[in-house]
Amino acid sequence: MYSAISLYNAQKCSNRKLADSWRHIKSENKDMDPIAKIIAKIGKTTFIILIILVVLLVALRIALPYIAKSHINKMLANTPGYRGHVEDVDISLLRGAYALNDIVIKKATGKIPVPFFEADRLELSLQWSELFHGAIVGKIFLDHPQVNFVQGPTPRQSQTKVDKETWQEAVQKLMPLKINRFEINDGEIHFRNFHSDPKVNVYIQELNLVATNLTNSRKISKTLAATLDVTGLALKSGRFHVRADIDPYETKPTFKMTLEMKGLQLVSLNDFLRAYGKFDVHKGTFSLYSEVAASKGKFDGYAKPLLKDVEVVKWKEDIKKPFFKFLWKTVVGAVKDIFTNAPKDQVATRIPISGRLDNPDIGIWTTIWELIKNAFIQALMPGLDKTVNLKTASSNNKDK
Repeated sequence: MYSAISLYNAQKCSNRKLADSWRHIKSENKDMDPIAKIIAKIGKTTFIILIILVVLLVALRIALPYIAKSHINKMLANTPGYRGHVEDVDISLLRGAYALNDIVIKKATGKIPVPFFEADRLELSLQWSELFHGAIVGKIFLDHPQVNFVQGPTPRQSQTKVDKETWQEAVQKLMPLKINRFEINDGEIHFRNFHSDPKVNVYIQELNLVATNLTNSRKISKTLAATLDVTGLALKSGRFHVRADIDPYETKPTFKMTLEMKGLQLVSLNDFLRAYGKFDVHKGTFSLYSEVAASKGKFDGYAKPLLKDVEVVKWKEDIKKPFFKFLWKTVVGAVKDIFTNAPKDQVATRIPISGRLDNPDIGIWTTIWELIKNAFIQALMPGLDKTVNLKTASSNNKDK
């Protein structure tokens, strides 16, 4: 009997010790550091390997912009005929995007004082919205880009041509995906001549451009899939708007485009007129309206320029100019007066353009007739005529 009681008490004591030990372990685990818990769960070796991988990934992420910058600058430095530089590169892995900040591209020869191209920011990214339509395509965004076309006395001192193949190859290296959206914010385009007298700088500013669905990723049927919308300001006064619908998958260019520019102050063109026309103006505005459509290798359209309230000669001022300059300006003013519609005080014509894309035709006689008609019969009205479309382009109605 005594032995049984002793055994029972020993067992009870042992259970009590086990319970106390378990409570102690639970208490220790409760107070354990979270990292210690992870180590206890996955093992010390595995934890160290994970830490090393995380450190390596963080280091790679930090170094990636510098690696990309070095690679891009090396590529731009080796572009035939040009030298480029990027100040900084931003990378967003989650967005699938990277951006080049303060990019400058200059012509390598000729000592031209302005770069061919510069931009505050060039962003290239995956267009996530098109993934839902089964297309893996990219988009490009340019913030405040500036392009300078320069005419000089020699080809070496000029930058008026764009080598299409060179720049297509450069863009493909920067963006391996097909470009589906292209956007420009607050851009500028300049035409300059540093060797003329006076120097010339004709420019477009506040240029905003959006081109969408360039790869036809939405596969829109029965319409021209891609769209182009451009707005801007010419020489601080001529507000313009270009709209185009384009079929990017036709083998021959297929599009419908309209252009409207209103109220360009002619005095802002005086440096250009003095350099290339040897005269200037005292006042007047220039407006331009145009429609062009192309289909099946043919195109049809027109351009309608209007000059309004133009004053070429101001006798009290111009009589003081050298004789031959004054004489030439008088001739220009006289021609303007002959073809001016007096009630509207405007010179205008309608220039038909049509034919095949490889052999365009400009209706010279129709242009002259429209000039005379505006002056003496009926003034041309400002605005788009809305007479051009894909059918007129494919039928190629000349002198429309």
